[in-house]
Amino acid sequence: MRLNLGHLHDTCHRRCIMGPLIRQVCLSTFLIFFIACSSVADMQLVVPPDPVVTSAGHDVILPCHLSPQTSAVDMEIRWFKEGEFANPLYLYDGGKVTERKGYEGRVSVFTQELEKGNISLLLNNVMASERGSYKCQASYLDWIQELPVVLQVKQQGSVPRISMRKHHRVFIQLSCSSENWYPEPDMLWTDSSGKEITSAETERPKQKEGGVLYSITSHMRIRNDQLEGVTCVVMSEYQGTKMESTLQMTEEFYMSSLPDRVYISAFVIPVFLGLLCITASVLSLFHQRRVVREKLKPLDDMNTKLKAMDQDLIKKTEELTYKDKLMGITETIPDSVWSLMVDHAVDVTFDPDTAHVKLSLSDDNRRLKFGEFKEKKDCENIKEKCKDTKHKFKFNQCVLGMEGYEKGTHYWEVDLGKKSQWSVGIAQDTEKRDNIQMYPENGFWSICYKDGELKTVEQSSTFLPIELKPEKLGVFMDYERGQITFFNVEKKCHIHSFYGMFTKKLYPFFGPLIDCKEELKISPVVQRDKPSTSENC
Repeated sequence: MRLNLGHLHDTCHRRCIMGPLIRQVCLSTFLIFFIACSSVADMQLVVPPDPVVTSAGHDVILPCHLSPQTSAVDMEIRWFKEGEFANPLYLYDGGKVTERKGYEGRVSVFTQELEKGNISLLLNNVMASERGSYKCQASYLDWIQELPVVLQVKQQGSVPRISMRKHHRVFIQLSCSSENWYPEPDMLWTDSSGKEITSAETERPKQKEGGVLYSITSHMRIRNDQLEGVTCVVMSEYQGTKMESTLQMTEEFYMSSLPDRVYISAFVIPVFLGLLCITASVLSLFHQRRVVREKLKPLDDMNTKLKAMDQDLIKKTEELTYKDKLMGITETIPDSVWSLMVDHAVDVTFDPDTAHVKLSLSDDNRRLKFGEFKEKKDCENIKEKCKDTKHKFKFNQCVLGMEGYEKGTHYWEVDLGKKSQWSVGIAQDTEKRDNIQMYPENGFWSICYKDGELKTVEQSSTFLPIELKPEKLGVFMDYERGQITFFNVEKKCHIHSFYGMFTKKLYPFFGPLIDCKEELKISPVVQRDKPSTSENC
């Protein structure tokens, strides 16, 4: 604290000419300020040079006082952990007290001792995590001073617990553990004479995640004849304490150390007698079960018949459920809707310039089948058929329609009859027609029937209900909407739809047709004025 005493003296001197009384007041004021400034300037904080040591759960005093003895009643007293000045655990400011969250009711100063300059902090119920360096700070006017007080906390853990990890006739593996120590403890084993057993393996003390307390474990393998007096010891050199547990000889350990003959007579013979009794009981139980089974045989036969009836009922229920679901998704298309679709019928013929050389087309290009070359067939006819192969399918037995479409809606029908194998759909105009997978992503949208299965031709095929297999197939195309739909014409129901976006001309598509001797025909579309009486699919 700095005070301009010369200025104060001059001021008092000028005012002292006003009279003797004022002169005495000025002199007294000057002396009081001078004594106060001298007293504050000479004050020092005093704290112990050594760490303060306590045990977890106890109360501890962190000493701090003013020297020479000076009243701290009007001072600001701040206790805080080093590096946490802005978040003090205790703040005394002219009689007003603030305690940090988590320390409420656990920190205080001796208010009656403040007059004597004692500003020590009392910390109740200390925890191991509260170890560290604390700062004692006192300030008054322009004077301020702080000093560190180091707190060390120790905690004695649990009594060591011995357990058996593995039991052998010749040796035993033991384990010993203890928890909740601070600081790190040590662990060892001793024999009956108190000598350390050096073959033990002690793990490094571990702390739980986010915790400060240590646990320790040690393992040891020892012969059965050396078990007597084995002791596990856990200790802390810092605390100067140790705890120990001695192995208790239970009946299990005692039995394992007896000679082989006693071991056999005390264990094997009772086990043998027990097994003999169990075997007799089992044989008796089997005999009783056989007698009861003979009596219940008629009931078993009836139960078997009931189970068979239940299985048959479940199977029929599943069939009905499947048919109900099938009916739900393949209901007959109304005649009004069907007539609108048929109004877009187009005249489709096969394009012989695209047909594979092994496909035979009729003169009107409305029927085709898989043709065979006979050995004596005229070679000139073969050459005539094969001379222009630029646009033909060379690998797959396929053919396109003569006319393509790049706008509008179109519908045509294909007579499949009882054919055992067919593939029908739509293909986009493309120069590459062979050595590609005929999937939608490559411009081919079709469904096929083969080996008794009706499915879409895709990389991951969708298997369609076999009840939808048509003898006459309707194909509907809406270019602008990107929709291709297949119908069962006889039953007037929907089979499957593809959806996409078309950018090229689309052609009717037939194939691949492999070893198919029966004809595939383009069927003329029949206008239906009367409602159909056909059953649902």
